[in-house]
Amino acid sequence: MPVRVKVKIKSLKGKEVITSALLNTGFTSLEPDTLIPKNLAKKLGLWPPPENSILETLDTAGGEVLSYVIPKSVEITILAKTKNSETIKCNAIVSTHEKEVLLSDALIEELKIEIISPKTGIWRFKGETEETSVEPEYW
Repeated sequence: MPVRVKVKIKSLKGKEVITSALLNTGFTSLEPDTLIPKNLAKKLGLWPPPENSILETLDTAGGEVLSYVIPKSVEITILAKTKNSETIKCNAIVSTHEKEVLLSDALIEELKIEIISPKTGIWRFKGETEETSVEPEYW
């Protein structure tokens, strides 16, 4: 099972959702980014895209896709069994193709998450007790 964590995503519009997120180290970025499906973006008040969004062509494993990047528009907190992470403000990338929330390598590092065993879904906060993956949620 890949590593998934329970997250609280809160938009700067004040709407929040608790869901699962896939830790995707192949989702490389220079800044903390989260990819959110369009249906979740609607619940967070981020769809249709706000005026400050930027339409970008992104390279993915499936080829190039157009996606809206909304700078510093959401706050992410990991909700673990043993404790919660600090809250990190990050960019939201709205996908019309993906059905699952993804966390970028930069966001994973900001959240101080260490992947212990990617196949069996074991992870932890840096130096803390091991946690196990949660079940996926699809949007």
